[in-house]
Amino acid sequence: MKLTGKKIFGIFIIMFFCFGCEEGEDSAKTLEEIDTTAPIISVSEIGETIEVLTSIDISVSDNTEKVNTAISINGNSVFTTSQNQFSYDIDPFEFPNGATNLVITAIDEDGNETVKSFQFISNRLLFQGDEGYSSDTVDSYLAINLESSGELIAFRKLIGYEDLAFYSNDEFEKQNLIITNYLVNVDDGSVSAKSYADVKPATILKNRDEVLDLLGLDRNWVNKNSEFNIEIQEATSYSLFYTLGFEYSFGQSNNNIFNIRYDNESANDVFLYHHTYDNLNLLDDYRYLYTESFEDQTMNFGDLTKLNPENVATITFSEDVENFNFTLFGFSDEYAYKEFRMRLLYSFVSNTEENGFVFNYPIINEYHYNQKSLSYSLNDKSVHLERKELNDLNIPNWKVIKNESTVEITGDYDFSELTYIVDYSSTDNRTALIFRYQSLFKESIIIPFDKLEIPLEIVNSLNGIGVNLESTSSNSKLSITLTQFENRMDYPNGVFYRKIANEFGDITEITFPLNN
Repeated sequence: MKLTGKKIFGIFIIMFFCFGCEEGEDSAKTLEEIDTTAPIISVSEIGETIEVLTSIDISVSDNTEKVNTAISINGNSVFTTSQNQFSYDIDPFEFPNGATNLVITAIDEDGNETVKSFQFISNRLLFQGDEGYSSDTVDSYLAINLESSGELIAFRKLIGYEDLAFYSNDEFEKQNLIITNYLVNVDDGSVSAKSYADVKPATILKNRDEVLDLLGLDRNWVNKNSEFNIEIQEATSYSLFYTLGFEYSFGQSNNNIFNIRYDNESANDVFLYHHTYDNLNLLDDYRYLYTESFEDQTMNFGDLTKLNPENVATITFSEDVENFNFTLFGFSDEYAYKEFRMRLLYSFVSNTEENGFVFNYPIINEYHYNQKSLSYSLNDKSVHLERKELNDLNIPNWKVIKNESTVEITGDYDFSELTYIVDYSSTDNRTALIFRYQSLFKESIIIPFDKLEIPLEIVNSLNGIGVNLESTSSNSKLSITLTQFENRMDYPNGVFYRKIANEFGDITEITFPLNN
C-alpha cells in the first residue's frame, strides 16, 4: 500500500502526541497536580524582651512532603532545617543588644514561600540576684568579675530590688563569672565578702520561696503567740533545765516555773530536759518531760522520766581529738525531719582527755528520727558532722595541698569554701575582712584573692582601717572547708544556697588550715 505525503505527515503527528504524552506523565506534574498553597508557620510566643537563652517552638505544615525552613536574625542566616516541627534557642549573647529582627522563611518543593517576621529587644543579662539590700548599718555591693582573669566588669551598690540585675555590653565574650557580695559595716569599715565561682552568664537566682517549692518544703514561719507554764517542784538548786523546739521556745524561769511560748497552729508536743555536770558520762542525772498538753501543769522532779541503761548511746573519741561540741535533735516523723521541725534533746561541750574520751548521750523513744550534730578538732583540722546515725567517727580521707596559687584536693566532695580572714593587726583579734569563696567540686581550686580585682570603694574602706590588701601580713589566715552531702543538690544554681532544713540528709564537713 502506498502512502501519500499527507498521510505520512498525519501519522507522524499522531505518534508525536502519543509519545509526548507518555514522556510528560513521567517527567512533570500536570497543571492539576502543581501545589499553589504556601506553607503555614506556627511559632510559640516570643516576648518583647529576651535577656536569657530562650527556646521557641516552630511547626510548619504544607500539602507537599518536603519544606525547607530557614531562620535569620538581623539579616544573618542562623539556622536551616527540613523538619516540620523543631525548636530554636535564641541566645542574646550571640548578637548585639537592642532592637532585633527574627525572620522565619518556609519554602515548599513547588516554590511556594511563607515569611514571618518577629521583633524583640535583646538585652544580655549577666546576673540577677534576690537579696543583699543596703541598710542603715550595712552598705551592700555586688561585683562581677571574669573567672578567667579576675577583671572587674560590673559593680554597684544595692539599694532596692531594681538594682539586682546586671547586663553586659556587646564586647563581652561569653564565659564563667565570679559573683561577689560585699557587706561594709557603716560604723567600723570592716568588710564581709562572699564570692561564688563557676557562675554562668544569664544566671537568675531563685529566691528562698522558689527553692523551698522546688525541694517540696513548707518551712512556714511560726508565730509564738501562745503560752503556758510548767512548774517542777522539789528540783535541786543546781538543776539545769533546757527546752527548745522549732515551734516553741523557753521564755523565762522563776523558781523552776517555766514559761513556754509556742505556735498554736503547728506545735504538737513539748520536750524539756534536765541534767547537771555530775556523773555526765553515765547520764545519771538526766531527766526529761515529754508532753502533748499545752495547759499549765505542775509536777514533782521525781515524776520526770529517767533514762533506762539501754537508752544510752556512746561515742568514743581518740586521743587526737582535742575538744568537741555535741547537739542531739529529735523529730517526730520523716516530715518533721525534712522540715527541721526539731526538738532539742541534749547538748554538751567539753575538752577531751589525753587518752581519749567516752561520751554518752540519750536515746529518746518518743522521737522516731534523730540528728546528731558533732563538731570537734582533730590534728589542726575542724570536723563537723550532721548524721541521723553516729555509730563511729569515720571521716573521708580527704587531702589538701596548698601550692603557690592553687589548692589541690584529693577525695570526693560536693562543695568547697575558701576563707580568707584579716584581723585589724597582729595584736588585735577583731576581724577587719572575712572573704569567703565558694564553688562546687573541683580537684584544683585557684586561690582568687590575689588576682581578683577588688572595687575601689571596698579597697578605700579597708585602707581607712589600716588593712592593705596588696601586702601579706601576719594577721591573715587562710583555710578551706570541704563538704559532702548525702543527697546532692538537684535544683538550679545550687552553689548559691547552703543548707535549708534537712534536704541534704547527712553532712560531713572538714576545715583545713592553709597558712602553713
